[in-house]
Amino acid sequence: MKTLIINAHPDPHSTLSATNQMVRHLLAKLSAQDVEVVNLAEADIHPVDKAVLDTFAQTLLNQEPLDAAQTQLLARINAVTAQFKSAPRLVIALPLYNFGIPARLKNWIDNIVIPEQTFKYENGILQGLMSGHKALILQASGGVFSSGSNAQMEFTIPYLKALLGGFLGFSSVEAVRAEGTMERIGLEAAVKQACADIDAKFEAFMAE
Repeated sequence: MKTLIINAHPDPHSTLSATNQMVRHLLAKLSAQDVEVVNLAEADIHPVDKAVLDTFAQTLLNQEPLDAAQTQLLARINAVTAQFKSAPRLVIALPLYNFGIPARLKNWIDNIVIPEQTFKYENGILQGLMSGHKALILQASGGVFSSGSNAQMEFTIPYLKALLGGFLGFSSVEAVRAEGTMERIGLEAAVKQACADIDAKFEAFMAE
C-alpha cells in the first residue's frame, strides 16, 4: 500500500527540525518501496495565479484550445493530482508558522483540490471522492497550541481535517503534534512524545 509523505518544512534536510525528525521516525516504520516523499521546498508546485485561472476557465468553462504553455501547466497540475490520488495513505508534515500552514503547502493543496477528480457536486450536494484514503498530519510548533490560551489561534489541524475529511471524503484524518519545542517542554521531549504518538497511531493508520 503506497504512502505519500508531503513534507512542508522549508529545509527538509535539517536534522534539528522537529518536523523532519517525525518524518524520519515514520519512514523507519515504512517499507521503502511503498513510500514516496515530496519535499515541497524542492518540488515544482505551481501556485494558483492568473495563468492557472485562465487555463481552468478555458478548459472547464469555455472549452477553448490551450496553447503550449497552458498545456504544460495543466499537465503539471494533473500529475500532482494523480500522485495524490494514487496513495491510499497520506502524511502531511508541517511546521506551524504564524498560526497557519506554510505557503508551499497551500500551493500543493490548490493543486489537488480539483473538481471531478477529488470532489464533485451532484445535484448540488458535495461528494468527496477520496473515500478509503487515510491521512496523518504531523505538526511541529514552538509553542503549545493543542490546549490553553493558544488553542484559539491554531488553525492548521482544524483546516486540514475539514479539507481532507469533510470536503474530500477521507475516511480518517489523525494528527500528531510535536509542540512546545521552544518552551519548557523542549525539542527533544516534544519529538520523543510525538514519535510515541506516531507509534500508537501507526497500525490503525496503515490498516485497510
